[in-house]
Amino acid sequence: MKKLALLLSSAALGASLLVLGPAAYTSADQTWREGKPSPAAAAAPLSEQPPEASVSANANAPAAPSSVLREAVSGFVSELAKQPGFENWSQAEWTSQPLGPGTHGWVILLKAGGQEIGYLIVYADENGGYRLTEYGRGNYPLFSQQTLYQSLVRLELIEYAYRAEPYYYNPLQAVWQVTVENADRVWYIDAKTGEELPFMSADSFPEPSFSMKPFTTAGSLHTIIQASHTSPVDPYGTLSWVQGIPAAGGGLFESLQAQIKAGTPPVYAAELYDGQVTIPLAVSGYQVWSGGDRFVQVVQDDDRYLPLDVLTRLGHFYP
Repeated sequence: MKKLALLLSSAALGASLLVLGPAAYTSADQTWREGKPSPAAAAAPLSEQPPEASVSANANAPAAPSSVLREAVSGFVSELAKQPGFENWSQAEWTSQPLGPGTHGWVILLKAGGQEIGYLIVYADENGGYRLTEYGRGNYPLFSQQTLYQSLVRLELIEYAYRAEPYYYNPLQAVWQVTVENADRVWYIDAKTGEELPFMSADSFPEPSFSMKPFTTAGSLHTIIQASHTSPVDPYGTLSWVQGIPAAGGGLFESLQAQIKAGTPPVYAAELYDGQVTIPLAVSGYQVWSGGDRFVQVVQDDDRYLPLDVLTRLGHFYP
């Protein structure tokens, strides 16, 4: 690939980074493990890495996470590490990136063995603490720089000067807005899947009406008191969500519990961005926190745990 000097100015990093072509990636944020700084994890293969970021070129690097944020993240990670499938979180390192100025939200990206293994979205609450808004496990976390980089390569934008800004409206409407120097359009990229959305300007992008945050009451002292899991069904193997026939009792937690216990989980689907994008997701379980929040486990590349109350506002469950 032709090597160019690129300027990546990302609100997710809260800084401008000088990019010097494909090489091992260095985050502007400190890496933390159990609330303490630690050496950065080993780099993944170069073909999977974003370009090297020159931290010395960054005069406005984000400050290290506050002790309150570190303590909250440590509490969330420790609790989740007790759950089946999350065991490797106990040895994970994590970095924090602000979700844009004035949002009071952070994306926490976890790594173990040099690989991304999950994420948290946390928001500051009115009492000075942090609430857990959503979380997920797997190699394709929300707002992953790896996924963004691969999308820019696929869209043939990586060789140009660009700006990537994160927008988090709710768990199903989180995007990168990418602007390219001298281009007559913008690109919107789904922050989870890396797929391009069908909008070419800020005027054509239908800003979601539902963007209230935080969505939950789950604090770092809360624990998981109930959980269940079953094998998901293929959302493209059923037509109920295409036909628009929701499940009886859809959205009621008791109904969802019964379906998962019986091994017949529903499919969740939502029409987003004024109906221009439809997203079907296989449901495979749930986790209930002691504060009363119920997170539904859905499959989107890998596992995500999204607040039930948010899902019922954005879409429906289908048999």
